[in-house]
Amino acid sequence: MLKSSRRPLLHAAVATAALTVALSAPVPASALDAAGRSWAGEAAPYGDATLLGVTDVGRGRTWAAGFTIRTEGQVTRFRPVVAERAAPGAAWTPVPSATTAAGDVSSRVNAVDANGGRDVWLVGDDSAALDGRVYSQHFDGRRWQVVPVELPEKSGAGSLLDVDARPGGAWAAGIAQIEVSRTWNEAKGSWNIEYRNAGIVRHFDGTAWRDVPLPELPGDYWYLNAVRAVADDDVWATGYDGDRGSPLLLHYDGHTWRRVEAPGVTDLPGQAQRLAVSEDGTVWLVGEDWSPEDGSTRALVARHDATGWHRLAVPDVPARLFGVTARSGGGIAVVGQTLGGRRDALAWAWQPGTRDHWKDLALPQPAATDPAAPVENAANAVTGGRAGLTVVGTSTAEGAEPQPFVSVRR
Repeated sequence: MLKSSRRPLLHAAVATAALTVALSAPVPASALDAAGRSWAGEAAPYGDATLLGVTDVGRGRTWAAGFTIRTEGQVTRFRPVVAERAAPGAAWTPVPSATTAAGDVSSRVNAVDANGGRDVWLVGDDSAALDGRVYSQHFDGRRWQVVPVELPEKSGAGSLLDVDARPGGAWAAGIAQIEVSRTWNEAKGSWNIEYRNAGIVRHFDGTAWRDVPLPELPGDYWYLNAVRAVADDDVWATGYDGDRGSPLLLHYDGHTWRRVEAPGVTDLPGQAQRLAVSEDGTVWLVGEDWSPEDGSTRALVARHDATGWHRLAVPDVPARLFGVTARSGGGIAVVGQTLGGRRDALAWAWQPGTRDHWKDLALPQPAATDPAAPVENAANAVTGGRAGLTVVGTSTAEGAEPQPFVSVRR
């Protein structure tokens, strides 16, 4: 069904953060698991902010990115922010040069990724300061530079929701709201515009972001939340197909993108949120599964290897997943949010060869400033590195601005 007005675009972890129930009771930040590992909370250098991405830059450095919101009269403005932890255990500090370089751009930072300290990318939304083009920003080890991304012709809005920085050139994926028709409404003195929402993929060739054509899909509402490259001729993108109401998978072979059907993944209600790639080339997908029987939401995890896509059994609790990172030994760590009466951030680990495979990592919940106010917590992203697992998320008390949190499992 075509939309007759500018519809707010979905932004992966931003738009889906709602409804939660605890997988396990919150534990103290000093709690140890069976292996003696502990979580430690680290202070974020920004307040009233949403952190949506975190990446290992190498040599012990970790960067997190997101945005702050401020209201100027009747206008809401988003300000991109970046924070750095220079070494494991070091304090997080702002990276003001990133915000300064963004200038007048009003945009969320929907994702961040790094191919070492001299190739870091941020991606976000369309901005009036960029003449309607989508905001992206690059750091080459010396300076930040805004690199605008063109949208399809007749686009009214658009966002890049993920970026994969890699030696062969970065990949980015997201959504565009494209005009289908317009008619003049004489009574209102304005145009009635109908839009369709479609996924977009861009590839950076060293100079500019280039459009890589996608297959035509039926329906007028689909988008891409994630993209990851195994090699130049082996790239995956995933998201949501509104026509089917199910996860969407696309694959690029170095020449053409095509749709991929994965039984048990793309033929069931739900959506995919993020991708990760292991050292051996295994591709991991996480998101959410919507049960047609009782309307509940469960975590979705699948992997692709030499034999195809395979869905993994997950803990039987209401939850959705927003982030995934590959770990040594063929395992993964996933983060997200439990659903239901309580709204807690979660972190689980899956390891092959273990008895139960899945382990609840007992992610501590951020301390509430007002114990009487309902609080919703969500873990938005996770990365590995010398510091261990680093998780960034958002804690939102009823009636208050979102507050960022950072937790590290050493």
